[in-house]
Formats: sequence, structure tokens, C-alpha cells
Amino acid sequence: MSTVSNFTERFNLFLYRQHIRKLGPTEIEMAREWCLALIRREHPGFTEAEIDAYYENLIHIKYIAVDEWTRRMS
Repeated sequence: MSTVSNFTERFNLFLYRQHIRKLGPTEIEMAREWCLALIRREHPGFTEAEIDAYYENLIHIKYIAVDEWTRRMS
């Protein structure tokens, strides 16, 4: 299972890099600001440190492949 998980992480990183490569610095900053504004709107009680931590957690998501057949048969 760790081999599949390792593959999905590497594959998702590859896809992420392919999409990010197409963006310029201005577009990347706009996306970051938009995301931070959304977090501020949806979580008005958060401090700036909490907002930054929430954003960092969003961009560092661990992907896990699910074997649907095994899950259903267990």
C-alpha cells in the first residue's frame, strides 16, 4: 500500500508542477491572496497567524489512494 501511496503523492506533485509552471508570479500571488481572503471571510475569528497556518495546511495536503474494492469487501 505504501508503494501506491508513494506513487499517488509523486503523481499529484507532478500534476501540480505542470499547472503551476503555466502561471506567472502575478497569477500565483493573485491566487494566494484570493485564498487568504476566502479564509478570512469564512473564519472571521482567526488571527493572522491562524490564517497563515490554515493556508499552509491547505497547500501541503497528504494524498492517500483508496483501494475501493478492499474497502467494500472488508
